[in-house]
Amino acid sequence: MPSSTAALVRVVAVATPYAWEVVESVRRTGGQAECVDNLGDADPRLPGLRPLDGLADDGVPWILGLSSARHRALAARSVADHGLGAPTSLVDPTAVVGSTATVGHGAYVNAGSVVAAHARLGCHAHVNRGASVGHDCELDFASSLGPGVVLTGHVRIGPSAFVGAGAVVLPGTTVGAGAVVGAGAVVKRDVPDRAVHVGSPARFLRTNDEEVVTACPHCSTS
Repeated sequence: MPSSTAALVRVVAVATPYAWEVVESVRRTGGQAECVDNLGDADPRLPGLRPLDGLADDGVPWILGLSSARHRALAARSVADHGLGAPTSLVDPTAVVGSTATVGHGAYVNAGSVVAAHARLGCHAHVNRGASVGHDCELDFASSLGPGVVLTGHVRIGPSAFVGAGAVVLPGTTVGAGAVVGAGAVVKRDVPDRAVHVGSPARFLRTNDEEVVTACPHCSTS
């Protein structure tokens, strides 16, 4: 339990139960979580719950409370439109991040994950429980890995792309912007932008026709 003097961290966009995982990571770092609801339908049990409307940029660090790549990208844009400054990053104390890896602002590494040497996590990138990000991998803006995903070396996950739970992406492969890889898939070849691939080996299923945000609203990089 954090003390009354623990550093405050805002968990923003908390419409799904996943927000609790981010709250727990904040607490494990010794921080105190305050949750900010941007849609008006958050779990009322979340700590310090308050609406996004009317929230000023007062310098309190914040991070998104969502796991979906698309929703992370849209929420980042919404928060920027409300005038909040650049977010903080958050690495759960039970995760292992290599000394030569880089973690961009807004990125979140959940419990039990491993981020290896020279990996790069872009702005608002997300690594869920027990995932493994191999050496020299790149996760672009708002890309998201489900629980237990394995990225072997030199893999790139494009902006707003999502890799489902337990999927394996083999060396040198790129998953394009807004693409989706289904749970348990084994990706041996590049996945084009907006493509949905499933199965082992992963094969094309359909095209993702939802809006794809490809640049961070706080720094305009992917």
